[in-house]
Amino acid sequence: MDLRLRRRILLFLTLVCSAAGALADNTYHQKETDDYVTLGDLTVEPGSNEEYQLTVNLNGTQIYTAFEMDIELPSGLEPVMVKDSKGVMRPKVWLWMGENTVFSLIEGPGYNIPSHTLVASYGAVGKNILRMSCYSGTVENFTATSGTLVTIYCKASPYIKPGKNDVCITECHFTANEKVTVDGKETTHIQQYNCKDRTEKITAKAHSTATISVSAKNQWGSCVVPFDISELPSGLEAYTVTDRESGVAYLKQQTSILAYTPVLLYAENGFSGTFSGDVDESKYKEVAQQDIIYGAIVPQTKDNGFVLQNLGEGVKLYAMSGQTFEIPAGKCWVMPTFSNGAKYMEMVIDDGTTGIGSVVGSDKAAKQQPVYYSLDGKRVENPLPEKIYIVDGQKVLKLK
Repeated sequence: MDLRLRRRILLFLTLVCSAAGALADNTYHQKETDDYVTLGDLTVEPGSNEEYQLTVNLNGTQIYTAFEMDIELPSGLEPVMVKDSKGVMRPKVWLWMGENTVFSLIEGPGYNIPSHTLVASYGAVGKNILRMSCYSGTVENFTATSGTLVTIYCKASPYIKPGKNDVCITECHFTANEKVTVDGKETTHIQQYNCKDRTEKITAKAHSTATISVSAKNQWGSCVVPFDISELPSGLEAYTVTDRESGVAYLKQQTSILAYTPVLLYAENGFSGTFSGDVDESKYKEVAQQDIIYGAIVPQTKDNGFVLQNLGEGVKLYAMSGQTFEIPAGKCWVMPTFSNGAKYMEMVIDDGTTGIGSVVGSDKAAKQQPVYYSLDGKRVENPLPEKIYIVDGQKVLKLK
């Protein structure tokens, strides 16, 4: 560390400790204030590519010098992330320098810069929490008691709740230069003012756009969407999931995907497509369920159940076995009614043509080697993993 910088840090610590000792007689303490922060009106369209600007505004009665606050955004509304000068991803949050700002400009040769510096992080102190701190190295005053402080650039995911959403403002503090008396002498000190917690609102339209993707390598995926997809495009298959035997997941093929109905997806050659639809606010739920398959509308943390993975043997429903998994919005996991300590669940496609439940797990089925047929009815001597065949009149996904 540079010697001069080390000396400055030591000097700063010395001054702080001296001030703390001088004010130990309670001549200084934090104060409460009825001043508060509001958010500008904002309406977003779920799944849109648009960057929205959410403004943060001060409604005050005195001149401040700095502020800090936490803003908890609703699930599905996140700040845009950009790289800073060091390549670190940071939320795109800027000091407001337009009309009605409270910051002055420092003029230099060929440039104008704000009198204050803004630092922001997202998700570091809590889920969905944007933390901001604004200060001046020379303790410059704001230029007005009220005005716009910052702009938060954000995007709305397909899964944000339609209608009104809460945005919570907490840990909001402002500082001001004030005259205080220390040991009988008047001096200037930085006084902290604590604002009351506050809840603001943003609005999400009741129409959403979501992209569904299945990789060509894995061929299998999962999804849950907040609107109906009445007709599936060619090359994409959707399956609801049930279980009738321990360690077996039965897949029932669907011709459409209903709102808030989690499904497994299959695309032999991979698939990517964008879908849109109207969202019924009354049907909104943070977790959607259909039989034993669950879909995350709000991201979930799970350590029990089965999740699609490819661990080198192709895609299977592997048991979480106590390992923590982050299930992102729009993805699914399986919670079977049977539990036998299985490492994974076998996926059997049930097309309704046979009584599968009476065949799978029977002594006869266990002793005989299955005979595989291709989907066009030809016998296959060497069936390949991750391909669908006909066995005993039913569609079966061969796992290994």
